[in-house]
Amino acid sequence: MLFRVVILASLIGLASCGGCGSGGSPDAPNVDAAAGSVTLAWSLSDLGGQAIQCDQVGATTVALQIQNHVTKTGTTAMFPCTSSSGTQALAPATYDMSFELHAADGTLTTAADQKLVMVASGKDTPLMPVTFLINAKGSLVLRLAVPSPLTSICKSPPMGAGVTGMTITLVHTGGGCAPETFQRSGGATTIPYVVNCSSPAIATCIENTETLTVPILSSGPYTIHVRGKIGAVDCWQGDAPLQVPPQGKSLNETLTLTKIAASGC
Repeated sequence: MLFRVVILASLIGLASCGGCGSGGSPDAPNVDAAAGSVTLAWSLSDLGGQAIQCDQVGATTVALQIQNHVTKTGTTAMFPCTSSSGTQALAPATYDMSFELHAADGTLTTAADQKLVMVASGKDTPLMPVTFLINAKGSLVLRLAVPSPLTSICKSPPMGAGVTGMTITLVHTGGGCAPETFQRSGGATTIPYVVNCSSPAIATCIENTETLTVPILSSGPYTIHVRGKIGAVDCWQGDAPLQVPPQGKSLNETLTLTKIAASGC
């Protein structure tokens, strides 16, 4: 009986000791260190130092490229351009940061890198504010057309639309008139067309072989309105949104006119 009591006491002692026989306490579960974060604020400016809005240059997102300075591993945080700032959670470490401004068709521009950014546990690290510099100018090349089987805007029916005169207005989307000057080429006349939204000038018929060009135009969204007249009556129309690109790029657009059901047409 005594022998059984001694053995039982020994087993109880071993159970209460747990891992003591190995010389250490049991392993605690792994706990990730508390994350820190970085916050980026940005703005856009044209080459003259004037503040511009995202939609003026078709900017959609800001990409924050993050690389661990030691391991060289990285990730990318994406923020809407219009939000003007964004915060990204990161594990405590030292990072190198780079910055890109994106449009729907790719990268518009970049900003200077910021290296050796230290992120501490449980704290937010504000990055230096970033300004994206952009050439907020582009150009517009416009051609007019009529639906098949018509082959001409200006010639008489049956193969032409019979247009005798035209007006053009160009407006900033959500804003006022854009009093730009279209250069005409490829036709019988080279007289420029000056946009006047309140009192549009009537130009001679602009044929589908002609090109209308605004060589330097502020980038951004526009709406164009073209009216083709037969005598004094608006008989053909063309209305379209235009997104003029920045960085000196050109928008090439063909606007097809449609017939207006009106007396005299």
